[in-house]
Amino acid sequence: MSEVLSGFEEMGNVVDNVGERHIACVLLVDTSGSMAGASINELNQGLLEFGNALDQDEHARGVADVCVISFNSNVETVVPFCPAANYSAPTLSAGGLTSMNEAVIAGLDAIEERKQLYRQLGCSYYRPWMFLLTDGEPTDQNMEGEAKNRLQQALNDKKVNFFPMGIGSGANYAHLKSYTKGGNGAVLKASASQFKEAFVWLSSSMSVISNSDPSLGNVTLEPTPMTIELI
Repeated sequence: MSEVLSGFEEMGNVVDNVGERHIACVLLVDTSGSMAGASINELNQGLLEFGNALDQDEHARGVADVCVISFNSNVETVVPFCPAANYSAPTLSAGGLTSMNEAVIAGLDAIEERKQLYRQLGCSYYRPWMFLLTDGEPTDQNMEGEAKNRLQQALNDKKVNFFPMGIGSGANYAHLKSYTKGGNGAVLKASASQFKEAFVWLSSSMSVISNSDPSLGNVTLEPTPMTIELI
């Protein structure tokens, strides 16, 4: 084992199947007070089903890497980047404000760190994904400029695929759209009691990409569930 790989393993940053192309995915999940009740239960079920769906694809389990970052008054990496085969769904609780912009920045930082690890190990990778789920709007407006600037730069440079999703009537969908590429990208929309299917869609789409041939160009993703609307 190389000294580089050994050192990263000691830090807990294991990469399985280094010789294969990897796909990294960061899940940014809102755990603010407005998510209490049915929504946080749906979120926890979604995080569980996300892992279960990835488990159905042996290849994806070996090349997909997952990170979960929660945000309320604080931003916390509840599942640091790990191979999908090692992913264990967290059980989250709701409370506090909505530090969404800080979470976006943390997600972009996590992706860059993972890509650096890939490069140091000589591991090729697909464009990473960042999935954002929220039922409100950010309360950390002081960080919005930095979050949007960094996200737009990453989108323009094709360094990340970004999928924002609003939950229920309290989400500010116009504001979420302003974070997409050029402010004109798609936003996913779901009811507060029916959004866990989005996690299955996400894992299924990651499986499709991980099994695709990058030389063939664009990949057709799985269709979104009927409970999820594109706006």
